[in-house]
Amino acid sequence: MAQLSSCLFGVCLVATLGGCDVFDANLERRLADAGESTGPRECDTHPDCADRGEGIACTPDGRCVPLANEHCEPVVGELGSNAIVLGTLFSLTGAQAQTNLPRAQSAALAIEEINAVGGVPGMGSTKRPLVLVQCDEIADLDSAAGHLINELKVPAIVGPNVSQDVITVTNRFSVAGGTVLITPTGVASSIRDLVDDNLTWQMIPTDVQRAPLMKDQLMELEAQLSEQRGGRDLKLSIVFRNDALGTGTRVALNDLTFNGRSLADNLSANVKAVTIEPYGATDMAGQAAIVERQLEFKPDIVVMGGLAEAITQVMDPLERGWTGEDRPYYVLIDSLKVPELLRSAAASVDLRRRVRGTGIVPTSRSRDVFEAFQVDYQTRYPGSSTTISGMGPSYDAAYSIAFALAATRDEPVTGAAVAKGLTMLAGPGNGEPTPIQSTTVLSAFSQLTTSKSVLAQGTFAPVDFDERGAPATGRVEIWCIGAGTSPQYASSGRSYDIETQRLDGDYEQCE
Repeated sequence: MAQLSSCLFGVCLVATLGGCDVFDANLERRLADAGESTGPRECDTHPDCADRGEGIACTPDGRCVPLANEHCEPVVGELGSNAIVLGTLFSLTGAQAQTNLPRAQSAALAIEEINAVGGVPGMGSTKRPLVLVQCDEIADLDSAAGHLINELKVPAIVGPNVSQDVITVTNRFSVAGGTVLITPTGVASSIRDLVDDNLTWQMIPTDVQRAPLMKDQLMELEAQLSEQRGGRDLKLSIVFRNDALGTGTRVALNDLTFNGRSLADNLSANVKAVTIEPYGATDMAGQAAIVERQLEFKPDIVVMGGLAEAITQVMDPLERGWTGEDRPYYVLIDSLKVPELLRSAAASVDLRRRVRGTGIVPTSRSRDVFEAFQVDYQTRYPGSSTTISGMGPSYDAAYSIAFALAATRDEPVTGAAVAKGLTMLAGPGNGEPTPIQSTTVLSAFSQLTTSKSVLAQGTFAPVDFDERGAPATGRVEIWCIGAGTSPQYASSGRSYDIETQRLDGDYEQCE
């Protein structure tokens, strides 16, 4: 018999007229890994699944899959023929819900605004509306991430919220599934070093990029307190959540100079001027033990890296149990700008004046973009706060995905295409920055579908990534807590440009 040979995805086949022999037993697995269904396709477009019920999507490999599961629900968009399904991963229940729900809503607002102009440009004059599936990562991270990546096969996700979850999802799901993750709040520098096929991206400066400002503030605070407290050597405690978020903060301080000595010398047995205390996120007994040790150690300054539990389980009990004078000052990170801290500050004017932290602040060109976002968000969600960390970056992340899809409109909708498109968002465009907002989205799409690049100006900084997916530009500040009718987070005036590595302004206590 005559034979015909061919190769597909690196698998060589030999077919005889009237029969077919496969010389690679792994063909089925390789086809599946390449996104090809090995069985009959159930659908080619979303409407093909309409007879299965509402909210059933057609996946890229031709399966009809419900948008919702017990941890995920669709929140924006309709499943028309050209619709693209995206996802978010945030902690929508539990202690982090107060900060994460506004972040999820910020991403949803961006999708609503994009759909209002018809969606993302496709080939020719095609418009591709976006459908957003919102998943709760705190309830069951594997179930939520697996549903988006393995079942729905979304090309991109805004989230996760916590650095450790970003690393977990990357290693377990998104690289294998070919899905882009853009975390709006993950700051761990270890995210940048992941082996991720260029699929995991960060919207805000990392702990390493923020470290110069934190060390500057610690040295300034040390000088102030040393003078106030009789010129004696001071005591420093570093209390951190024992995951990628907290560990990154702790490691970034390894070369800190304190009391005129290295951190290592301060830790030595004959000095004992520094303690380093890791804690488990859910280890309440361990957190209570840290508080007892700190009450005995009596630090002058406490650096804290973690989430809301660092306030409720460490700072608050430490303040309640403190005896004597010379209470500690606290230097925190952005993830601790939480409602729980504002409540603690409202109960004590003295504590309010002893708390400060590092966080992102809009660059000069981004201030108008951030203010426009705040107005749009409050219009959509009346009475809501717009000062919660991560809201602007979540909005920017959703827009960035849409812009990346527009830039690669002639390519199949995949995570690889989104990753390619993200590199086009810091291009020259028409020479002028294009603000990320509802009134300029069509202009951005036009630039991306013609010149294939745009200079996208986000709510906090230009959307500009380095070669490993971390921000190349941005500004961080020292924040404090203002009084007024109720405590609010505000800028102290001290800031740091991560691109130029320049410190600006002087710290002024919020009043």
